[in-house]
Amino acid sequence: MKRLYYLFKGTQFARAISNDLKDAGIDEGQLHFLSNDQAGLQTAHVHKADIFEERDIPHRGTWGAIIGLGAGILFAAYLLTSELGPHLTFSIFVLVCLLFMLLGAWAGGFIGISSKNHHISRFESALEEGDTLLMLDAYNDTEETALKQLMHTRHMEASYEGEDDNYRVFF
Repeated sequence: MKRLYYLFKGTQFARAISNDLKDAGIDEGQLHFLSNDQAGLQTAHVHKADIFEERDIPHRGTWGAIIGLGAGILFAAYLLTSELGPHLTFSIFVLVCLLFMLLGAWAGGFIGISSKNHHISRFESALEEGDTLLMLDAYNDTEETALKQLMHTRHMEASYEGEDDNYRVFF
């Protein structure tokens, strides 16, 4: 999946862009509007970006889980070499690793909720100036070409700002 990014001033064009894309067969779940003017997006009745697209919760939570798992393996290995080692079973080893992994994911999620999504951090200054970010998900090359063509011909007010190849929420 590719994610295409478009910026436009204010929120007044959001409804027209959303309607044209839906008329072209794009599912509403592929459209994600992000703006600091939440009331404007609410008035436009468009699909707003959710907290997982706005904040870095999945990305930081995943890294937290990976780091927590590593720490859990190290701690469990330490326990095996201590005087408790002969009394520890494999299931306790796995349980310790899972506990550390869950704690890491939890801590990473808290860090992620306090930071902007790493995919959209480059648009922060434009969003602060009142622009609206449209994130379009294209599932194949044909759809990507059609989306770019439609946006280029019908919505000159929206400037193409790039794309993420192989877009993944977690990394």
